[in-house]
Amino acid sequence: MQTRCKLSEQNLWLNIDKPIGFSSAKTVAIVKKITGAKKVGHGGTLDPFAFGVLPIALNKATKTSEKLMSAQKKYFFRITFGEFRDTDDVEGKCVESSLMRPTTEKLISVLPFFVGKILQHPSRFSAIKINGERAYNMARKGIAFEIPARAVEIFSLKLFENNSEFAELEVECSKGTYIRSLARDICKEAGVCGFVSQLIRLQVGKFFYEKTISLDALKSIATYGGRFSDGSLLLMQDV
Repeated sequence: MQTRCKLSEQNLWLNIDKPIGFSSAKTVAIVKKITGAKKVGHGGTLDPFAFGVLPIALNKATKTSEKLMSAQKKYFFRITFGEFRDTDDVEGKCVESSLMRPTTEKLISVLPFFVGKILQHPSRFSAIKINGERAYNMARKGIAFEIPARAVEIFSLKLFENNSEFAELEVECSKGTYIRSLARDICKEAGVCGFVSQLIRLQVGKFFYEKTISLDALKSIATYGGRFSDGSLLLMQDV
């Protein structure tokens, strides 16, 4: 779709490539400042250490957010072996270590246990609210609490690479799936320690990573004019 538009007045979705180190909320705030739109929202939180597809809605398109929240998602992720971390990702503190490493055959043998409808225990350092407060805030304060297991669905889980340092996988999953938790549970089943050291969201519904637009490119279009390439935005009725 080759589209020229005054972004502040449009009701559409932008296919933003969220940068590493930015929270989803910060990315939304930047898009709001760039576009001048009155209302801006996103279609599913992406962890600060991750990058990739973050659909962002402008104006009336925010009313269709639930549709994007519920859409099927695809991720690439890397598990680095040797440690379990309290956050289950690269930003956490080591809580257990091991010299054990899984063979490729072992990993291949455990992956089928995580395909289909499964119960998952999200990380204590997640954005889930417990009695009105974010779990990660409570975890940082050292407050004791439990997060109930939740049902999610894994549609496919593929192993691309495995060596003595890390494994790389791709997963297609339902809404509510925590990739950090999935990686942790795969490691437990394989008898090793590991955490997610890289996470890329490749797809959310009709939005694909190869069609994302960077914040810098969006700012350039908004400031100097230009056209969006196919797939970098969708009208609200097309999501």
